[in-house]
Amino acid sequence: MRERADRIVPQRAITVAIEGPPWGRSYGVIANISAGGACVLTDASLPLGQSLELELSFFREPAIVPAAGRIVWTSGNRDAGALRYGLEWDAGARDARLTSLIAQASE
Repeated sequence: MRERADRIVPQRAITVAIEGPPWGRSYGVIANISAGGACVLTDASLPLGQSLELELSFFREPAIVPAAGRIVWTSGNRDAGALRYGLEWDAGARDARLTSLIAQASE
């Protein structure tokens, strides 16, 4: 069993643009984030197991942070307007810049 990374609830919004076939671009917000992945709130319908390309926008960070991940769990109700997705970062997606910005998100 894998060890769970410490989740951080961002003090300021982290928004995300989500790319994945076949639906095109969707948008959401990060509910919590860690070195292992993130919980994303969005109104998009995404299939469990889907690999995604993401563009994260951190507060006062001028450059978009690219990342890649896979949906490992889902919950919520689309009729209520929001679905929650658990993303696990791809092994190559965890670069030093993303790790640093995740640590700063709790400040």
